[in-house]
Amino acid sequence: MGFFGLFGKKSLISPEDVVVELNEDRITVNGVRIDIPTHIDALVKILGKPRKAAFKGKDMNRVNYAWDKLGLCCYTKNGSVVYCFEMRLNKGEICPKHYPKEFFKGKVTINGIPWLDAVKNAPPTPIAPEEPEFFREITLGSYSALAEYVDFEQDENSRTEKDFTTLSVQLAEE
Repeated sequence: MGFFGLFGKKSLISPEDVVVELNEDRITVNGVRIDIPTHIDALVKILGKPRKAAFKGKDMNRVNYAWDKLGLCCYTKNGSVVYCFEMRLNKGEICPKHYPKEFFKGKVTINGIPWLDAVKNAPPTPIAPEEPEFFREITLGSYSALAEYVDFEQDENSRTEKDFTTLSVQLAEE
């Protein structure tokens, strides 16, 4: 082991080379299938060592992880079981400490098409009739992909890739 091997690998791949494919009941990152829920070690094996962000609250303790240079993060329930995998696309209103420091620069497809095209074709997901939309959701078998808007009141037809803060995938609610 060389001197630099003592510190572990920060990232196994360059940010532009990350390819995330979301399909019916299948998530792949650079050709490797990922299941959700999964153990954090499965993502570390593909992406390298993440930064750990711990949260302690009155009713909750949570550990999330971020691959800062890759623009990726994940949420865990107990520090080891990942229940949500997320790409940080652009700056939004809030920036929690677990968000990656850089934006995602790789490629994402949903059912074989660019993610933005898939999101724009998804049905609206209003919270309440008088409220603006906050996101678009696509059901992918047992998974759900959620794209969150930067500006909730923007005209839907004018949205570009820069008009979404995150794209996340997790188990669909039943």
